[in-house]
Order: sequence, then structure tokens, then C-alpha cells
Amino acid sequence: MSDSRGQFEHVYNDCYAAVHRYAARRVAPEAVQDVVSDTFLTAWRRYAELRGEPLPWLLGIARRTAANHRRGGTRRNALQERLSNERPANAGSGFADSRFADSDPQVAAALATLAERDREALMLVAWDGLEHRVAASVMGCSTGAFTVRVHRARRKLERALADAQTNPIDVTQQVRSPQ
Repeated sequence: MSDSRGQFEHVYNDCYAAVHRYAARRVAPEAVQDVVSDTFLTAWRRYAELRGEPLPWLLGIARRTAANHRRGGTRRNALQERLSNERPANAGSGFADSRFADSDPQVAAALATLAERDREALMLVAWDGLEHRVAASVMGCSTGAFTVRVHRARRKLERALADAQTNPIDVTQQVRSPQ
């Protein structure tokens, strides 16, 4: 047990910052530490299942943990809305979604129009700097399927930016896996 604990501590120390950055771009600031903690708790429980590089595996866990957190937030917001309608004197406040707070507002608005899978593919490549091979592992698909997904997502993002009558940004630069 102590050997696997030492190995896990090494993985934790090496990957904590990347998992934290990943979570910070996907959930509200007040939820980042919860998502990171839940990610490493799940990783510890399932450490024997790790095959290959730990970072893609951890980011895959973080992706599912963040999605669970967002679904929970949606349910809480729906409940809050229902309760505020039942008791008008206690009007509720909306959920502050600041995942894109550090980005250009026009790009953030365009990203928000994309489907979750498209947005996730673009964010893995552009913001997390992952190669297609590693990002495909995070998304749970083949490298070829991921490359197609990124290509299509870039086109959708370009259209969304053009529809917003903004100056289109260059989204054609790609991070590719070595052949």
C-alpha cells in the first residue's frame, strides 16, 4: 500500500496544477477546489485502473466530475427558481457562470453557443494545450475522431463569431500529435 501511496503522491504533485487549471476553466470559481478534490479522491480510489499517462486519465475524471457538478448546479438552480416562484418575497439570484471570465467577451459568447462536446474539444486543445492524441484520451474517443470533432468545432466557432458580427479570430492554428 505504501508503494502505491508514494506513486500516487508523485502523480498528485506532478498533475495538481494542470487539473486545477482544467477545472478553473469549466466550473464557477467557488467550485474549482471541490472539483479538483473530488477528481483526486476518485483517482485514488481507482488508481489501480491507471494505464499509461496519468494526466489524460485525471483530466478525464475531472471532465466527468465537472459535468456532475454542473448538473448538480442546474438542479439546484431549478429548485431555487421553483422556491422563488412559491415565495415571491425571497427572489433567488442566478448562478454566476464565469468559466470564460478571462477570455474575450465575444469569444466567450461564441463558445457558449457551442455544444458541450465541441466546446470541450476546443478548450482541451486551445486552453489546455493538449495534443490531439492526449485530448482524445480525455474525451474517450480515437485520435481521428477527435481531430474531426476539433475541425468541426472550429468551423462552428468561426460561424458563431461571424454571426455576432465580430472580427473573426484565427482559429485555424492546430496542435497536432506527432505522426
